[in-house]
Amino acid sequence: MNGRRFGWVVVAALVAGCSMVPNMDHGTSGCSNAVGIGPTDQTTKAAGVPAFAGVVGREPGDAAAVARGQGHTVVFNVQIRGFGECWCVPPPEGTVTDAFWTQHGALMLMVEGVDEGHDADHQPATGWGCP
Repeated sequence: MNGRRFGWVVVAALVAGCSMVPNMDHGTSGCSNAVGIGPTDQTTKAAGVPAFAGVVGREPGDAAAVARGQGHTVVFNVQIRGFGECWCVPPPEGTVTDAFWTQHGALMLMVEGVDEGHDADHQPATGWGCP
């Protein structure tokens, strides 16, 4: 009986595979692993329509306050020459250009207009301000 139980444990571990391991990509894991109360179905966003009303065109801190005031977890994707950078705190400048829900229900705000002062190799491992 113990052999069968061990076999089921092995099968379950193999089936679960990587889905049990959080994203640990350098510089993005804080945003990828953020969990919120928003929808997790990635097929619901209509092209050109932000997932959350009232945030596009605002400063990142103001936009985050609106969403957090309704109980949402907010993370930011700052567009830096050729890559998107994760921020778990509002960037000090820039403008929100789009909003969408992550696979874990957090609200991702796309921000442009941040003077980064660094390159992709010089960012925190989990993202700016992320645990």
